Formats: sequence, C-alpha cells, structure tokens
Amino acid sequence: MSKSILIQNYHPQGTEALIRDFKSIGFKVFSPDCDWGRITYFAENTGLGSEILSFEDYMKTEPGFVLIGCKAQEEDLKSIAREHGDKMILNIAQQNHVYEPHISNILICPDIGLWKSYPDPIQHRLLYFPRPVIADVTAKDIVQSFEDRTIASFISMPTFWTRGLPAFEAFRAQWQGNCYMFGHQATDGLLTHAQCNARMATSFFTAHFKDEEAYGLSCLESMMLGTPVVSTHEFMRDKTLGEYFLRPENSIVTDTIEQAIAALEALTLDEYRHLSENARTTVLDLTANEKTVDILNHAVEVEMRSI
Repeated sequence: MSKSILIQNYHPQGTEALIRDFKSIGFKVFSPDCDWGRITYFAENTGLGSEILSFEDYMKTEPGFVLIGCKAQEEDLKSIAREHGDKMILNIAQQNHVYEPHISNILICPDIGLWKSYPDPIQHRLLYFPRPVIADVTAKDIVQSFEDRTIASFISMPTFWTRGLPAFEAFRAQWQGNCYMFGHQATDGLLTHAQCNARMATSFFTAHFKDEEAYGLSCLESMMLGTPVVSTHEFMRDKTLGEYFLRPENSIVTDTIEQAIAALEALTLDEYRHLSENARTTVLDLTANEKTVDILNHAVEVEMRSI
C-alpha cells in the first residue's frame, strides 16, 4: 500500500490545509485534473499543492488512500477507491457521512456532532483541526477596528440557512455601525480569499449565524487575524466552534441577538484588545502540529503497519 492519497477540492482553503498537512507527513498527494466524468461535486484542484492527474494516470499508480472531503463527493470517491484498491480516510467537512467497517478505517473529524455519533470501536478516530491558510494581509490595527465598528459575515448561499439568515438580518438591523455579508449569493458580493482575510483583519467582529457548521473555517481565519467572533448559543450548540474554539475570553456568544448587541456596545478598548489577543492564541494553540499533524501521522503509521 503506497503512502499516497487522492484529495478532491471541496473548499479551497480547507483542501489546501489538508494537502499541506498530508505532504508534511510524507504523503504524495494526488488530485483529479477534471471531474473524471464521475465526481458529482467537483471544484478545480490547481494551485492547492497536489499533483494533478488524469483518471487513466491515477489508475496506474499503486493503491494508497482516498480522502472524502464532503458528503456530496462521498459515493463517487468511494467508487473510485474501490476500483483502484485504495483504503479510505473519511474526512468530515460536511455532516452525515457514513462509516464503512474495514474501509474507512481512519476517521478525520472536525465536526463534533458527527464525531460523537460514530461508534467507539473505530480504531483511528481523530478530532483533527487543520490550521487555516491565511492570505498575506496587513496586520490588524486594534484601535482602528475598535473605532470603526464594522462587522462582517462570511457565509456563502445564505438563503440556504433558514434560521441563520433571519438571525443575521435581525442582528444587522440593530447594529448601529456598518454590517456586511460576503460570500456566494450573499448581499454584499463574493470576495477572493485574500479580500476576505483583509476584511476580517480590519473588522471589529465577525458575525456568524449558520444553521449547520462542521468546523467554521472562516471564523478560525478571523480569529487568527485577531478579530473575535459574535454569535448566539443557538448556532454554537453542539458545534465544534462552540465546544472548542469560542470562549468568553475570545468571543461574544449570548442567548439573544439583543444581548449580543448590548455586549458589543459595552466593550472597552482594553477588553476588545484582550478578546483579540486571545482569539488568535486559541486558534494557534488548538491547531498546533503536536495536536493535529503529529496525531494524524501516528494514526497513518499504525494503519499502514496493519495493512
């Protein structure tokens, strides 16, 4: 069994982070050069760090592993893995993946809800938080962000979130400063990754109201850039963000929109500086290599010895 893995893009920054980490533990990472006529959910793989192959060339490689990035790709990638003779690493970016005994023997799971739903006997089950890939943007000016009071949200296809969109609109209606929503089909347009990171760095807070959220990559990017997150418990309950990353010392999460607005308005500059510094520290700590890449490497080594 080769120490190689096929990874299909599901979210450019998330995929890039996974490719980076697998390469760092000695994997050769392949990605499809097109949809191969059989991948229902396909996004371009160029520029993410993997070796791009045709289906014919991939079938000539020695069997290795396949990573399943999101539910929409699951059956297609399982079919390819079976045909090629690959083992599977079942990664979770979306909810509701299906575990198959003796196939998906390494479960990489940033979705805490799904993590809790899987049975204990799975040999390699990793609550793995890849460190976000951040664009090269100007460092945060704490005083300017505090005084400017601009809040931004970064959620694509907001109309899909039947609870989250009304919550954001209620929040925006009550906030006295500027409040934007960026993303595919979002009210204020789609930004590039670098533009999103630049907006995050200059914002007062990042607002996050989303019905389902496996990991919350945009929030982690924001926190790494020093911008705290504001939300309500309704949207953080049983979510990885809420259980691991968002804490009173680095974010504002309240019971109601009205409470969130009041907490934001009451912040002093010193309190805001404290939240900003802790937001960055929290993400750097929880995504440190010894807590992510090293445990991934160990699980893969154990699995390969058992093959």
